[in-house]
Amino acid sequence: MDLQNPRTQKYVIVGILSAAALYVFFFSTFVPFGHRAYVDERQVLEADFQKLSADLSKARQTLSNRAEVERQYEVLNRRWEVAANLLPEEREVADLLRQVTLAGQQSGVEFLLFRPKPQIPGEVYVEAPVEVKVVGGYHEVGTFLSEVANLDRIVNVDNLRLDSHDDDDAPSETVTASFTATAYTLTDEVKPAGGEDESADAKTKGGQSNAG
Repeated sequence: MDLQNPRTQKYVIVGILSAAALYVFFFSTFVPFGHRAYVDERQVLEADFQKLSADLSKARQTLSNRAEVERQYEVLNRRWEVAANLLPEEREVADLLRQVTLAGQQSGVEFLLFRPKPQIPGEVYVEAPVEVKVVGGYHEVGTFLSEVANLDRIVNVDNLRLDSHDDDDAPSETVTASFTATAYTLTDEVKPAGGEDESADAKTKGGQSNAG
């Protein structure tokens, strides 16, 4: 190739310019799109990584707190069972009312009225009210009310009214006490889980023991 030839020089210059144009065209057209796609993909991957990291962190926190959550649940469940034991089963209400009458007899008061009223259902418990009217001395009536308040199961005394006797036929310091005694039973929806099963197991074991 004769570089001194003007025709040859012309071809060389044209080739260099063409190569330069292709270089500029490639890096200005294809490279930016390739780089942009890479950046977009990296951003997507980074977002996925951040989400997975957050999920992993929550999972680790849940596992680390599981023992504490279970401990708190056990504590609350025991407290609930203790509170529930203060409320009789529905079948035990009659026995509880007999305890009220027995407390009155032992305290030395006389029953003038003992009238069960219709039960009042609620979301958590069912109320079983009873109208009670007794007569006796101040000390005897006070002892009776104290005995009712200290029963193993909850019995609430409402609408208490004390009327003294001023007539000559009644002994001195004699009063009539009228009130509503209300027992409470848990509804089936809120009874502690496993309570009936445990009672059934206890009865079964007791029966086997007696049989032995």
